[in-house]
Amino acid sequence: MEQPSITPSDFYFACRNNKLELVVQLLNDRPLEDIDRIEPNNSSALHAACYYKHADIIRLLLDRGFTRRVLNIHNELPIDEAGDEELRQLFHRSDLSNRFGGDISYEQEKLIWTVIDGTNQNLITKRMKDMYKGNRLEYGIFRGEEICQQLSNMPKCDVIRRYFRQAMEEKNSTRLIQAYTAETNFYNYVNNYLLTRDEQNLLSQFIQTIYFNEKLHKNYSFKGLCYRSIRVDFEHELNLYTKGSKISNQTFISATRERLLADEYVSRRCNQRQYTIMMIFKIRHDRTALDIENISEFPHEEEVLIMFDSLFEVKDVIQKDKFYFEIKLYEVKSEYRR
Repeated sequence: MEQPSITPSDFYFACRNNKLELVVQLLNDRPLEDIDRIEPNNSSALHAACYYKHADIIRLLLDRGFTRRVLNIHNELPIDEAGDEELRQLFHRSDLSNRFGGDISYEQEKLIWTVIDGTNQNLITKRMKDMYKGNRLEYGIFRGEEICQQLSNMPKCDVIRRYFRQAMEEKNSTRLIQAYTAETNFYNYVNNYLLTRDEQNLLSQFIQTIYFNEKLHKNYSFKGLCYRSIRVDFEHELNLYTKGSKISNQTFISATRERLLADEYVSRRCNQRQYTIMMIFKIRHDRTALDIENISEFPHEEEVLIMFDSLFEVKDVIQKDKFYFEIKLYEVKSEYRR
């Protein structure tokens, strides 16, 4: 029987020794799962590139979709090995990302929210169900490979496939959360599905496994304040949020526990003629939001993932200065929530 190698791979050494051309060649030639792994020395190629401060290689690996959350023999993440702040900044999302709001268009924002009538009838007609109660992974019936085939034209689909395989092998729903937070367009595919809720779309399995999973919500439930910041072009676009109205989000919403991060997120998109809206969510009930800081591929974002079909009352709209508004959204318990 062939004995497993005790020597790290040639790809690992190429990253360690700053062999940029060889790294590019191997990235193009080999499947992601063959090179983004823990090596026999209990380290990864990304750890090595970070430890030896090879910034160009770190950028390549992160852009390719290498996981940020793997621990080495010293119980450290790659970002811990990076050390200095300039290299650590490479682990942050692109300033062009609209995951936390940002420059999302008014038309897109309108799609997210539905004004709820006094009977909550809007929620009743769209309520999602799952006969497996979020336990597809435990039952071994999560169709991860088929979902990836459905997403085959999406760039970096192999990044999502890796998380799905890990989720199925480990029966671990937090891997699905990691897939959602990864720097791919997958989260947009998920939320676009939620706007239509086509029962034939296999993404329903992904969403149900997060939304209905008792263990996930028990372990990572969030209550408290979280923040989301967006920019709009015209003041009348604030009419989407009328004080006293009740609104429900049709998609997942990414927010952060840290207001300063939300302010920085939108301030980087400097346009003095745009209005900044700071949305302040007060989450008050179980199963409405998940604290995913310790799951996410980007833990510094302190992300709170708000479940779709949550119900909020617009408590106040406050103008702080000419171009800055606060909107306070308090969660309201809905008897139709699950």
